[in-house]
Amino acid sequence: MAKSDWVATAVVCQRLGISDKHLWKLRDEGLLKQGQHWRNIARPQAARATYRWHLKRCEQALEIPPELRG
Repeated sequence: MAKSDWVATAVVCQRLGISDKHLWKLRDEGLLKQGQHWRNIARPQAARATYRWHLKRCEQALEIPPELRG
């Protein structure tokens, strides 16, 4: 997997055409899973998380119709 597959929150939101609030909602609802769709790259002692998103996998997850998401 290329390093460029993992992008910052602003980039994934722009490419997917969604807000960051909607992105967090998808993560919190379990559609986007840690390790597969997103990861925290911050150091353990960091005060805030720094997220990277796998753009292609996020796009694939959003292609699933809402009524079929489980």
